[in-house]
Amino acid sequence: MKKINNIALDIIILAGQSNAEGNGVSSSNKPIIVSDAYEIIDKNKYGMKLKEDGSYAGLDFVYPVETIIRELQERKVDGTYNSDLSLSFVECYKRSKFYSTDRKILVIKTGYGGSGFAFDQHGVGNPLYQRMIDMINIGLSLNKDNRIVAFLWHQGEHDAFENAQFSDEERYDYYYSNLLKEFLAVKEQYKQFKFPIITGGLCRGWKKRYYNQSMAIEKATIDVCKAIGIATFVSGDDLPTNEEVLHNGDNDHYSKESILILGERYFEAFASLKQ
Repeated sequence: MKKINNIALDIIILAGQSNAEGNGVSSSNKPIIVSDAYEIIDKNKYGMKLKEDGSYAGLDFVYPVETIIRELQERKVDGTYNSDLSLSFVECYKRSKFYSTDRKILVIKTGYGGSGFAFDQHGVGNPLYQRMIDMINIGLSLNKDNRIVAFLWHQGEHDAFENAQFSDEERYDYYYSNLLKEFLAVKEQYKQFKFPIITGGLCRGWKKRYYNQSMAIEKATIDVCKAIGIATFVSGDDLPTNEEVLHNGDNDHYSKESILILGERYFEAFASLKQ
């Protein structure tokens, strides 16, 4: 692949947990690859550190972050390709009035499965936040004319599940506070770029299992978007899970078709904010 440090890039940040990371299972033996678009991924593999009693003890991270830049594509997991919402978002972006053919597109993929604000994973000053910032800075450093055009966030399943002692109101307050701080910090750090933030709803398989908790997370997300402005929320309640399509037992993640539709909805929301 040719070097991209001589190309001006429109940067799209994709952040959150597993539905951002991309778990829409494909039955194809060939990955989706998006032309004229690239991605930055973290080449390191991470795990959860556990205490002797099996309880959580933190993320096992490698610093500084080590990245790979390649064509934008599905990720391969145990021999199977998995889609994420940036693939369809970028295809829509390329066809839109917001895209100039003298530039290319770079997606910075910072999603991490099973992660949230609980246990101090996401959130300002915490490992996944700092990793995201490091990866964004790498993308911006490639060319002085690079610019951030969109921030795509999909997360919340983790925080609908953890902190079982929370009431719905406490869960709402906890998530609202942490998400607001994260979004405001990102906007402040990169205030030279006027980019929208697009968020999305939890998949219906998860909501069926943790309905009240999930609704508290979604309400907090919607209210954060209202509070910060130039941000919005996209529903996916009508979109099936991997289990509903493939009968593979995975009700936690949007199917391939669903996550690509969600990416199109993210773009429609992005375009409405850019009018």
